[in-house]
Amino acid sequence: MSNDANQKDFFIWWREDLTPASVAARKNLEPHIKRWQEIAVAFNKALNQFVEEHRETIELWAAFAKAYPQLEPYIDNITQGLNDPDFEIANDVIEIAHIFEVINLERSSESVSILSVISSPLFQKSIIDFYTNLPLEQERLQLIQEALLLHNLSYYGGSICLLYGLIEGTLTESFEKANYVSINANKINPIEVDGTTNTGRNLTGLVQKLEHAISKRDELSTYYGKIKSYQLVNGDPQETIPKTRNNILHGGSVDFNTEKRSAQLIL
Repeated sequence: MSNDANQKDFFIWWREDLTPASVAARKNLEPHIKRWQEIAVAFNKALNQFVEEHRETIELWAAFAKAYPQLEPYIDNITQGLNDPDFEIANDVIEIAHIFEVINLERSSESVSILSVISSPLFQKSIIDFYTNLPLEQERLQLIQEALLLHNLSYYGGSICLLYGLIEGTLTESFEKANYVSINANKINPIEVDGTTNTGRNLTGLVQKLEHAISKRDELSTYYGKIKSYQLVNGDPQETIPKTRNNILHGGSVDFNTEKRSAQLIL
């Protein structure tokens, strides 16, 4: 067969077989193509709107991704502290902004840790602001500020003794406002599940108060359990807030004045 014949056969096939089939397929697909085009247009419009509305955030994340290799060793050092069982409570209160405030690329990464965050002005201001907005005795705020000042001056013995008292005072007042206890004539009586006050029992010390709060089994019971179990001496799992507190405040321990213990109590 000559080339002319082959070419003629091709055009006959194109005109009589393929073209009608293509036209039919096109007609069948047109509604779907139109819908896909509408979806594509809508998606592009939504994407452009999102980019416009979140441009600053996107640019910030882009800058962060670019700077991250430099920041990583600093963040790693702080993260080690967040993973330390003695600093478990830090994960409840430390925010990203607190972490970034203490990163200074002009200093070595080894100089930054969880302790740096706790001593930072931004984190300590957040503590003051938080307490200021609580319905608790505001006269206690001055003592909290004094404890923070002692910590920042490295007078850890002073900050620790003051903070141990503040912890119990704050919890006791909050338990009274939550109707867990009733304070009468310097006695702290537990309020039972049925709402009656047990005047025959006096909750003395932090342990009894926390155990009573935990027994309420409300939404805060788990958190009170955590407060009771926080370890405050690295490497000694038997030491908890109550036991350590009594040992220090009754004069049984004289080697407690460390930055780590003070920082734990601040948290």
